[in-house]
Amino acid sequence: MTVHESSLSPCVHAILAAEIGYQGKAYELYLRTARLDLDNYNNDTADGLHITSMAGTWMSVVYGFGGLRILSDRLSLKPFAPEQWSDYSFKVLFRDHHLDIQVSAKEVVIAQAGRSELELLVHGQAYRIEAGGEIRVALRS
Repeated sequence: MTVHESSLSPCVHAILAAEIGYQGKAYELYLRTARLDLDNYNNDTADGLHITSMAGTWMSVVYGFGGLRILSDRLSLKPFAPEQWSDYSFKVLFRDHHLDIQVSAKEVVIAQAGRSELELLVHGQAYRIEAGGEIRVALRS
């Protein structure tokens, strides 16, 4: 049993839960990360805020729900949208490629403002995005 007394704990567990397909648990742990200080879970906000938990909230979305990794020198995504959300988006700079990633329950749209083509993986499938282009990939239900 993990009690998540460290402000770093819930975000790491949210990412791992998403990785192994426990999307509901990932969302639950994301909420704990995002609301750690708002709900004063550790009864210590009088001492200051947990900056690590704030960063962990971003990490839970990007690395957890977005499934962002670097595999074999390529960007890889395994995104899903939590059932509580209609969609979400985030931006990433990867080797001079500015990426705008939008995820809904049905698809992921990846637009890039780089000056050259980019190859990346979405759910293990290779895709190429032309300079200044975008791709749309249907997500598994």
